[in-house]
Amino acid sequence: MRQNSKGPEQLGLWDTRREQRLANERPTDKAPALPAHRPSRPLEYHELWTIEDVSAYLGVPKQTIYSWRTTGYGPKGIRIGKHLRWRAATVITWTLGLEETQ
Repeated sequence: MRQNSKGPEQLGLWDTRREQRLANERPTDKAPALPAHRPSRPLEYHELWTIEDVSAYLGVPKQTIYSWRTTGYGPKGIRIGKHLRWRAATVITWTLGLEETQ
């Protein structure tokens, strides 16, 4: 009794036919890469964002967000100890409000 015999439908681990078939099925055009200033992972609406997260989401420099904060413009942040944080839902709601006013 041969245990290593393979039928015509059963492919082995190093079978080149399988690799060739997969190579033919792969699309040749690649999806566009995300811009470098955008976050690469999905962000949860309830998490707290740092200034870097808000800056990346809005696509503006950190200094702009600091300026907005001193003038009262922009999404409302909270201070946790000496750190500034923004609730993701607040930032998203603020941007949606900007869309409605335009």
